[in-house]
Amino acid sequence: MRIQINHWYLLAHTLHPDNRDHDRKVIVTGLDRKSVFFDQKDGPDRPTIGAFMLSQASFRRLATECNPPTPEVIKPSP
Repeated sequence: MRIQINHWYLLAHTLHPDNRDHDRKVIVTGLDRKSVFFDQKDGPDRPTIGAFMLSQASFRRLATECNPPTPEVIKPSP
């Protein structure tokens, strides 16, 4: 997998491998020779929840490409 800056990835949660609800959507903000820097966000226009770093090997093992998160439609209560 080729890791690209400003692309969204789904990062698997290693403590809950059988429950995909704990996976996190992240956006890659930087790369160097051995590391991947990424932010966890709720959506493209949302503030950053946290900034993190993993080795490229670990990121490739845990991440899959995904579409950017879309804002959930909130229905007003009657």
